[in-house]
Amino acid sequence: MAKLSVIMPAYNAERYIARSIESVLGQSWRELELLVVDDGSVDETAKIVSDIAAKDSRVRLISIENSGPAMARNHALENLSADTEYVTFIDADDELLPEALSYAMEKAQAGFELVMFGFTIHSADGSRRDYFEPEQDYTADTLGATLPRLYMANMLNQVWAKIFSARLIRENKLRFPDYRWGEDRLFIFDCLEKAEKVAVLPGCRYLYVMHPGESLITRYYDKKLQVCCLADKRMAELCERFGTLDDSPCCYMFVKSIFSCITNIFSPSCPLDGKGKRAYVREILENEQVQKRSRRSFGGISVKVMCAVMHTKIVWLNMLMFYLVAFAGKALPGLFMALKHKK
Repeated sequence: MAKLSVIMPAYNAERYIARSIESVLGQSWRELELLVVDDGSVDETAKIVSDIAAKDSRVRLISIENSGPAMARNHALENLSADTEYVTFIDADDELLPEALSYAMEKAQAGFELVMFGFTIHSADGSRRDYFEPEQDYTADTLGATLPRLYMANMLNQVWAKIFSARLIRENKLRFPDYRWGEDRLFIFDCLEKAEKVAVLPGCRYLYVMHPGESLITRYYDKKLQVCCLADKRMAELCERFGTLDDSPCCYMFVKSIFSCITNIFSPSCPLDGKGKRAYVREILENEQVQKRSRRSFGGISVKVMCAVMHTKIVWLNMLMFYLVAFAGKALPGLFMALKHKK
């Protein structure tokens, strides 16, 4: 068995981390190390991990000052064991389903530098939704035609549910950019740019858990517009590199992220006052990249209507529309989730 390093950033995860760790250590793929990076937790996270590590030498606890998941993952990448051949990631409140690692590692050991597999989102209301694509093998010559489809199918947004070649990461010095939103996809884009062989597996072997009280509207992040524009630029570069003829699905993904930027001002975590919110929305609406790419997006009637409203550049009208979107996210979470993750 090849050595696999599993990286788990953890911040105040005392309620869930033991179960998450158990899902890793219980895998049939035994040749692994679990690097848990305690990101400045102020609860019992570190103690729980230490107790488990005392019983299983495959667990390593690394403690750092709170820096966010991107920097926590980077710290783990810089502390990989010398004999690590593959890397995967898991969040501290999620789970690997049985045989997940063996399932993906069999493909990785066939010469693929990046292997993606399906995942399941378990919502707080008890509903479950699977995300997967048919089994596919790609090279640089064949990836271009399907790249937008993979992006639109939500296969490129999360760093988990994937196996990465450690050699690919080491030789290209790949690291997560220092953002607290969207850093996953930027890391994946960098990996795709450098990888020679990429595989997709259909099995849903990763469980992403939304806990009671968590909002479908993500937390406000002051650099989110910047990250959205950067991710769209990087995806456009990848489409050019791989010869993609139609990148309109990428425009659609960009537009959805811009919708999220505006919706997030109605999150309880947003510190902006009314004047600040209006200025932020005006900045988005006047962004040349937003206006240009949204005119090329496709989608259902709801997407077209929201794009049309954005093209008016009327601040109050856009704020009203996205306030209603945010309200719908709270009142009709099932419908909101279906629309948010629609392919």
